Amino acid sequence: MFFVRQRLLRNFGRFGQSRSARLPKHRPLLRLSAIVLGLGMLGGFFACAKSGPDLGVHPNDDSGGFNPDGALGVDDTAPIDLEAGPAYAVLGLSPSHGPWVGGTRVEVRGRGFSSHTKVRFGTVDLADDQIIASDPYHLQVTTPPGDVGAVDILVSDAITSDRSVLPGGFLYDSYYADPSVGATSGGTHITLNGRGTLWKTGTIVTIDGKPCGDLVVDDETHLHCTVPKGTPGTKSITVTTPDAVVDTVRDAYTYADTLDGYRGGLAGDKLPGELSVLALANPDGVFVEGATIVVRGADGTVQTKLTDGSGVAAFATPPPAPLTVTLTKKCLQPITFDGVAVRSVTAYLNPVLSVACIPPDGTPPPTGGRVRDAGFVNGEIVFGSGVEFKKGPWKGIPDLTRPSQRVVAYVFVAGRDSLARFNLPDPTTAVTPDSPGAVGYQFSLATLPGNATLYALAGIEDRPEAGPPSFDPYVYGVIRGVGVPIGKAIERVYIPMTGSFTHSVTLHVPTGDGGAPVSPRGPDRLQTTLSVDFGDGYMVLPYGYREDLLPLGGDFSFIGVPPLAGTLAGNQYTLAVEDVTGSAAQTPLSTLLRYHTRESTKAVTPGPFIAIPKLTSPSATGAWDGSSLGIDLPAKSADLIVVGVSSSDGSTGWTIVAPGETRLVHLPDFSAKPELGLPGGDLEINVVAAKLDEKFSYDQLRLNQLGRGQWTAYATDSFTGFW
Repeated sequence: MFFVRQRLLRNFGRFGQSRSARLPKHRPLLRLSAIVLGLGMLGGFFACAKSGPDLGVHPNDDSGGFNPDGALGVDDTAPIDLEAGPAYAVLGLSPSHGPWVGGTRVEVRGRGFSSHTKVRFGTVDLADDQIIASDPYHLQVTTPPGDVGAVDILVSDAITSDRSVLPGGFLYDSYYADPSVGATSGGTHITLNGRGTLWKTGTIVTIDGKPCGDLVVDDETHLHCTVPKGTPGTKSITVTTPDAVVDTVRDAYTYADTLDGYRGGLAGDKLPGELSVLALANPDGVFVEGATIVVRGADGTVQTKLTDGSGVAAFATPPPAPLTVTLTKKCLQPITFDGVAVRSVTAYLNPVLSVACIPPDGTPPPTGGRVRDAGFVNGEIVFGSGVEFKKGPWKGIPDLTRPSQRVVAYVFVAGRDSLARFNLPDPTTAVTPDSPGAVGYQFSLATLPGNATLYALAGIEDRPEAGPPSFDPYVYGVIRGVGVPIGKAIERVYIPMTGSFTHSVTLHVPTGDGGAPVSPRGPDRLQTTLSVDFGDGYMVLPYGYREDLLPLGGDFSFIGVPPLAGTLAGNQYTLAVEDVTGSAAQTPLSTLLRYHTRESTKAVTPGPFIAIPKLTSPSATGAWDGSSLGIDLPAKSADLIVVGVSSSDGSTGWTIVAPGETRLVHLPDFSAKPELGLPGGDLEINVVAAKLDEKFSYDQLRLNQLGRGQWTAYATDSFTGFW
């Protein structure tokens, strides 16, 4: 299990919006999206055996490893011919280091490997299903958890008793960053998770030699800070304690030129003290000069400043906390943070989509994001053959019964959306029994840099001339910890096809207190999604969605679910239960986004649901003065409140963010400068009350936590108003 968050392509994590397992739509598998989720522990050096030089790579052979910019290491030596030397040897690993939690895909290079090869990391023997020998010179393994420091790598043959040791061949890093990928513009809030570290107040963190800002030490093994601006590439992180203990982890953070949902939010020490507000513009993260920053204190005192050329407005002595901080500028949409009790606020402002805001050159304001630094994964899905280094026939799939059917497999990157529903990818991306390959059947896909979990689903696809296509899964495979390089390809990634779909999961969903909310206005039905949670993403199941009208007549089940055994032994099922209004999932609604269970023998009762939030100001009948928002919600229902107020033409939205216990938010009066607020007329107001995991702290709010990808449950309703 890899405790990192991977930002991926949307089509790998959210497969359309179809309403059944047999879906009438499909989208290209390799379509790059502006909203992508994924993050990863990256690495890539070869270990240096004490008896000789380190193993490099063959010409034109990209191992997918990374080197810190401007640095030379033991991995920068000349290539070595794998075919020359002792008949049995282990020569190097790529990457040669990784986090102590394990879960890193590593390629072992040497000579004399076979299907009988065993691998030991330190004192831990890898299970046979964690080792794939693709040829006599390459093994693919997944690292187990380990103690911090270097461990010996022992490779042996179960038949011949040959053995070889690479002393100190793999280094378990003492900490890792979460997330470990962010935008070049900086502003990403990261947490360093250590083991055996002794961090304390006064500790300094640098990324590529630049200070990580707003640093707070939570305890001896956890700290968090805000990433500085950087250049694309993989960088080292260095932690220096006050007693001059220096600990550097190579390849620990990657700057990728992407729209990064982990940027921005709240950080820093507690107020009182100087308040720093940073304004940047989406999608490129450029500094916003001349943005209006309005700070309102708990005593009603208001201070206003404009940002300078670096996008910063500094308030040396702000009013008493908690503060309400608003950022806005003409042609940029305003955002307000209520309940601010820390000294740093970073926000990304979206452009106003209005003709009045088109620049003189006639170019419309940019929307969405961009992806320029994708990486690529080339590999094979592998069915065991029993013959050394030969591909085996596809197993576990029944005979075809119709001419429109064919046997196929599709390879996906685990997505971050627990509500994702399976949809068939483009048929041209399918792997088939006729696909070429050495020990398996070739696939190729694009994704963002970082640490990825890949899974393959094999089964029978039916695309009839009339009617929707369908896919019946029978076999699956999973490979974790695939370090995807920036703008390059990682080769020889093998997915062993060893899993099956033989289980079922049954649900019991009550209504009433803590159960699914119901009312004459709605919700009136459940839309339920079941997936497998890898820890850094989800396996979207072809039979993992259903819709049921309320009230329910009894329990209901998902059939065709993989058992939590074998490669999924350490994982769990995730249920997303949406209590919605109408088949289009309209408001009001209350959703459990991530209810975890390992149960497959008796009915599961997910909950509790969040009550539907209501507005008290503006009222349903009166005009809104724009000065305050009132919310009605039972106490202790939510961790976070997010309100979106949109103009009727859709050009402008005002986002208001508040702690879960907030019931009244005071907003700045922009009547004298209407270009800084919302245009007059009809408004649509959407109120969300959300729960996050137990580690959530509003004082460390990240902007990506304003979206449901980070919520465990939420409830929302929509209202109309005018001013």
